[in-house]
Amino acid sequence: MRRKRFQRGSLTPRKRSGKRYWYAQWRENGQPKSKELGLCSQMSRAGAEGLLAEVLRPINAGVCGGTPQVFTFESFVQSVFFKVRRQGWKISTAMTSAALIEGHLIPELGTKTLRAIRREEMQDLLNAKAQVFSASVVNHLRFHLRDIFNLAVSERAADFNPALALHTPKCKPGRERKVMTGAEIRCALEVLPMRERLIFRLGAFEGMRPGEILGLQIQDVRERSVLVRRRVYRGDIDSPKTTKSKREVGLTDGTTSLLSEWREILPNLDATAWLFPCEHGKKPLGRDNVWRRNLQPAFERIGLGWASFQVLRRTYATLSREAGVDAKTRADQMGHHVDVSENEYAVTNLAAKLEAGRKLEGVI
Repeated sequence: MRRKRFQRGSLTPRKRSGKRYWYAQWRENGQPKSKELGLCSQMSRAGAEGLLAEVLRPINAGVCGGTPQVFTFESFVQSVFFKVRRQGWKISTAMTSAALIEGHLIPELGTKTLRAIRREEMQDLLNAKAQVFSASVVNHLRFHLRDIFNLAVSERAADFNPALALHTPKCKPGRERKVMTGAEIRCALEVLPMRERLIFRLGAFEGMRPGEILGLQIQDVRERSVLVRRRVYRGDIDSPKTTKSKREVGLTDGTTSLLSEWREILPNLDATAWLFPCEHGKKPLGRDNVWRRNLQPAFERIGLGWASFQVLRRTYATLSREAGVDAKTRADQMGHHVDVSENEYAVTNLAAKLEAGRKLEGVI
């Protein structure tokens, strides 16, 4: 009789009827089995892996192979979770995710064995974090707990996932989501030198991310657009953040004109030369350096010290919506999905709310 082996199965996204589904495959009694677990748009890979682990649990229950290894939370994260996830994480994701897990979860749960951790104590942990941090931080911690235990179940390091029922409590209010006005934008343009003015415009008028702006090369510039094919993150050259981030960004007339002037004074116009090179020209400018040394001091002089690259993107999303640009076009220009553009970036001002009220009264 063939010896039964512990299975992890396989999980891949597949397209059917124009939609992408998580498609799971495994073997049962020597026969291939498969199942659609749900839409990719409604379920993360971690969630799909958790469902696949549930499917495989009764199949693996009787598998011989000795006693599963006992892990503490820290030992599993460091020796298994990080090793697996870093294969798919981008550098930026790895840095931020590892910092959150090592700074918030390991100090509280690190010495406990995975099988001894219960939902109640993890919820208490999230509740305590919510008193100090914003919903964004707490949501990320909740996601990481679910992901860690999903992988632990698939690795037989845990019997079930106690983090599935965790919820994000009411959190400390986040920072005010500020947006620059037209007058503030015009004031900023007046005080910035050419290079910084072009970087500023690409963020506020074209909605580009800072890493995408600084990752531009001469070959990416077209007559009325630029191609986003790479990004710079803390000195590392990487591919764009997501699949939708790889795009052609349309340029406004003002940016097109300024870009033409800037290219005329660049010393190197080779195809692979950086559009915004550092002093020696071999590498692109660093985001933090150009902001702290050049942009922020200029903004502080005119009372805009609160501005940031995030504010520039939010300004683009908000003002372009007020100008009547449709949501799909805005999202495609910014390189993300419509719901992100509407919920995370665009801010509705009082005038728009009052106009909505007037429209409602007119209908009634």
